[in-house]
Amino acid sequence: MVIRALKLAAGTAFCLLAAAGCATPPDTDALMDRHTGQAARFENASGPLSAQKSAAILAQLKRKSGDMDILEKQIALEQAIAGSPLILGNKVTLLQDGAATYPAMLAAIRKARDHINLESYIIEDDEIGQQFANLLLEQQGRGVQVSAIYDSVGGFNNCL
Repeated sequence: MVIRALKLAAGTAFCLLAAAGCATPPDTDALMDRHTGQAARFENASGPLSAQKSAAILAQLKRKSGDMDILEKQIALEQAIAGSPLILGNKVTLLQDGAATYPAMLAAIRKARDHINLESYIIEDDEIGQQFANLLLEQQGRGVQVSAIYDSVGGFNNCL
């Protein structure tokens, strides 16, 4: 009887979580209207933007918001905050497992000419970890700036 009740509770919790994952995208116009009294705070690579610049960004977006879809609003916001247009030539590739990810990462590291910023949770002192470490050291020796961030628990036995 207890096991049956636990199964029922688990099933109910799963259904509730699944239903919560089916939410609709937020209404950006309503969100902007709701936060009208609050000063929006934006930053770019140089630091916080002035209150005047932030207000100008929001005012410009509000003027155009009726004519834009959500993607156009996001792009306009990013461009306004950065103070420059988005840069072409960037690319995103979905890599689903280590067999696809590691060769792609190693190829990107080999192609780097200026800098490499690597962030990882787990770095192990195994064959793959050694490949990464050796290639990063090789690139650093060529003058490429290499920065690596890893979790202290996930990298407990690290090779870097």
